[in-house]
Amino acid sequence: MRLSGDYLREALEKMGDKSQNMKAKELMLKGNTLSQYMTGERLMDNFACMKVAQVLGIDGMEIIAAVQMEREKSEERRAFWEELRKKLGVLGLAGWVAGAALLAHPEIAKAIEINGLHNIDNLYYVKSCTCHL
Repeated sequence: MRLSGDYLREALEKMGDKSQNMKAKELMLKGNTLSQYMTGERLMDNFACMKVAQVLGIDGMEIIAAVQMEREKSEERRAFWEELRKKLGVLGLAGWVAGAALLAHPEIAKAIEINGLHNIDNLYYVKSCTCHL
């Protein structure tokens, strides 16, 4: 599984040939904070995780879960975050499959547009369950 630093490096690479200070400014971070995140001296806070996710175009919870997994001392708690990351990966895959299905079946995509839903930016998967307390 990817570490939080992997996400950060990927985001910085995606930001192009800008100075480190410019990248930090775009992520709304101080330059020294970004350096500490990059060296592993500090783990990203939730805000930084969300900004990195925004650059990468992914769900911020994926990065937050990675950071929490790295931060946890308890094996039981680390397992919780690892399981959450797996579930998030499955949900992301489900969205990708649904998007691919729309591309493979243009008539469905056209029907969605006809119904006035042509500006869909996100696809959400909702699982319904009956919980007995």
